[in-house]
Amino acid sequence: MSLRKRAQAMLRVGIDGDTHATRDQVAYDVTRTAWLKERGYRVIRFQAHQVERDLRGVRGAIRAACEARAVRPNHDEAGS
Repeated sequence: MSLRKRAQAMLRVGIDGDTHATRDQVAYDVTRTAWLKERGYRVIRFQAHQVERDLRGVRGAIRAACEARAVRPNHDEAGS
């Protein structure tokens, strides 16, 4: 997928390691995700161990999110 199509998808990908388990970091992530969604971005998050163990699956999920968003730019998916 071209960089242009990814930019049109307005997708923000987060990769969370152990530091994202603290109470303060969780609160920050929730606030930041809400801020991004208010601006039209879709946010998807992966745990670092997912990236390490299943990079192909993570790449596929990112590609699918970009393609879905490029086709339906106003579609808001809950839980993302």
